[in-house]
Amino acid sequence: MGWIRLCGTGPSFGKHSGVGTLLNLVIWGIFLSGCQPTDPLLATWKIARVKYELSGRATPEAIERGRQIQEASSGLQNSTFALYENQRSAYFSTKTPYRQGTWSRADNRLALQLGDSESTYTFEILEQNETTLILVLLASRMSDGELILTCQKSTQYMYQNTDLLSPEANTWRTKPTRKETDEEVKLRAIQHLDFLIQYFKCVKENKQTYFETGLISSPFVFYAHGLGLSPDNRYAERWQESFYDPESARLGLDYLRKALRSLKKYPRAPTFTEEYLLAFQQMRTYFDQ
Repeated sequence: MGWIRLCGTGPSFGKHSGVGTLLNLVIWGIFLSGCQPTDPLLATWKIARVKYELSGRATPEAIERGRQIQEASSGLQNSTFALYENQRSAYFSTKTPYRQGTWSRADNRLALQLGDSESTYTFEILEQNETTLILVLLASRMSDGELILTCQKSTQYMYQNTDLLSPEANTWRTKPTRKETDEEVKLRAIQHLDFLIQYFKCVKENKQTYFETGLISSPFVFYAHGLGLSPDNRYAERWQESFYDPESARLGLDYLRKALRSLKKYPRAPTFTEEYLLAFQQMRTYFDQ
């Protein structure tokens, strides 16, 4: 009964001494945190395996349908989704750019929307522990078989205290609801540059031999021992869509172009990704002058 009382009511401060009040606050904080357990689903999950499992009653036609479902869902493999508080989500794969959506859970059902204009996918949670999440796509659950996703908890996009998939790290992608001032456009360009720096630090820390253009959605063009800028590729177009209008997008691109031109000498490093990191860090100093 004491546990229920502490979770439901606050402490009394009327006749406590200063030390007693401080101790009471500490105890209250400990018990309050115990009353608010963290949802174990709040994590980043990498889809390690996508498999369509046929039932023993599958006909030859069902086997062919299963093959088609498996092929159509192959793009999910090695993609990543992250679930955050307040039903916010993020999704990224090597075939689609980063996007944010929503999620919800009801008992053993997980509903996941992979973008504002995307359909909602509903899964049954077959298994969940500290490292693994196994989902069955309900739309595929038929007498012929079912599509099963095996997900592993991932820290690939975490660097120090930054979660690169989180909405907080991606505010530069959020389209404003009004025309921004020149300084606000400049800040949006700086935030993108800061994201690139954190991302390539993460790539270096993980000793990755590759980087993902779909995640960074940048107007920068990556060459061997060099960088350029272009507004005309699909990732640059997505970056420009985060501005209020084309005029603001051109101004944001101009700020990045001036930072790129501030490089007196392109840096050299053991890998291309390390060179990109050094170049972006040098470009960042342009905005501190």
